[in-house]
Amino acid sequence: MPLRRILLCTLVLLSVFPAVAQQSTNRTVNVRAELARKEIIIGDQINLTVNVSAPPGTTVYPISATLIDELPAAEVIRDGGLQTLAEAPELLLEQRILITSFDTGYVEIPRMPVYFETPAGRRDTVYTQDLLLTVRGAIVSAEDDILPIKPIIEEPRNLWDYWWVFALLGVVGLYYAATAYRRRQPTVAPAPPPPPPPHELALAALDELEQERLWQRGYTDRYYVELTRILRTYLGDRFGVPALEMTTRQIVAALDRREGLDPERAGELSELLQLSDLVKFAKATPAEELHPRSLDRVRAFILSTRPVPEPESTEEAMASPPKPQA
Repeated sequence: MPLRRILLCTLVLLSVFPAVAQQSTNRTVNVRAELARKEIIIGDQINLTVNVSAPPGTTVYPISATLIDELPAAEVIRDGGLQTLAEAPELLLEQRILITSFDTGYVEIPRMPVYFETPAGRRDTVYTQDLLLTVRGAIVSAEDDILPIKPIIEEPRNLWDYWWVFALLGVVGLYYAATAYRRRQPTVAPAPPPPPPPHELALAALDELEQERLWQRGYTDRYYVELTRILRTYLGDRFGVPALEMTTRQIVAALDRREGLDPERAGELSELLQLSDLVKFAKATPAEELHPRSLDRVRAFILSTRPVPEPESTEEAMASPPKPQA
């Protein structure tokens, strides 16, 4: 036999012998584990490969990666799972686990169980061999080769670096837009206050006429014209008759049909209007004592015919304090 073939057979026997020595009672399943390298630098990653050979039909379960992850100095990066390489003439399986270590020294990987089930349904276990991994520290060059710390490289500025300026301008623009929009909206004017009642307007006009002292200065006609106008205006506003456009007889006839005006007030009103007509149209000159009396009679007529305020409700009357006796 050639020497080369003898050496090859010897290597095959040496590679199979440890696996045969490690297997359990079932000698038909062989397992072998090996590291890609025996020595690494701290932080390097290497593959832990587990090869399994078994008879066809055997069910082999993968090694749990937590067995390695629970070691104090080893860490699993990725578990490739159990892959099938061949099914005949024998079943060949392979599982690659990528591991690393961040502690210097020796990392001992103990025997790991591989569970399987034969085609006959019998379960058993085989074990891998122990492995030893050397982890060395990082290689640091001499102090002369250490370079100084480089300065921070500043990134060139762009428009996004000034986003806060654009945000501020946007807020100011929205404020001015909202202000301009509110200014363009039509402003609703408040409702005007209700006009004073007719009797207050007439009484104020009488006070003003009295202060003008027309008849004392010789303007008797003008005095009676203004007095008649105040009275007719009050009649129109108070009773709803167009007294400014009606004659004395028409005014008296219209007021006779109104409710709330007693005959005595109607007769007094007729006398006042007739006296004013005599002064305006007949150029009559009444006695001086009739001038202030006429104004007083008109004031009394207005006060007697003004609207009577509605009585307070029972609750309001009880809540309001009693008025003092005179």
